[in-house]
Amino acid sequence: MSNYEPWLRGVIENGESIQSGLPALSVGDLAKVRSFLQETFEFRAREVAGPRLSFDAEVSLWAADLLALACWRSVGGEGPSLPLDGEREPTTPDSHLSADTILRFLPSVYRRVKNRGANDALVTELEVIARRWPLTGVLLDLEGPPTTSPVFAGHPGLQLLYAERFVENPRGEWLPPEGPGREWVERICVERGRPVPAPPASLGEAASV
Repeated sequence: MSNYEPWLRGVIENGESIQSGLPALSVGDLAKVRSFLQETFEFRAREVAGPRLSFDAEVSLWAADLLALACWRSVGGEGPSLPLDGEREPTTPDSHLSADTILRFLPSVYRRVKNRGANDALVTELEVIARRWPLTGVLLDLEGPPTTSPVFAGHPGLQLLYAERFVENPRGEWLPPEGPGREWVERICVERGRPVPAPPASLGEAASV
């Protein structure tokens, strides 16, 4: 019997990763897991304003596998490195939210392993992933900017969600570039009585995705 679906449900429904080994997705459970991921995505997508977002099953399954591996290695389990080859990157608003539906649980894993020291391989790998997926990365306390610009192809709902997260964990290098995304940050700062962060002088404009 596959342990993948019970593990995934435990993470999403209870915020707990209970593992006796690295969860492995069986072919027989693929459809059921995919359906559960889609239900989870659709629930979250209804809370995001703006144009309707569509579920990207491939990205969501990739994110679930990545989280399973990160959780297992965070408690000392043996496993391969996280995929850092750059082939899996956000290309659409759909992919941003499909990944974040799962990757939003990475911050707790990162906090656990960060105490091991900056030279720990898993710490480095998680930071690379978080910078590549800024909707999730903004939740982590990282030094240095994201490697994907947080403009989300202009999707207003994702820009708002990012701004809300940014205001709770502000870092100048993660400030959105000038435009609607930064305007959301400024508006939320005013509403919550927070100072509006100033962009660092070296803030560059990454490619819009």
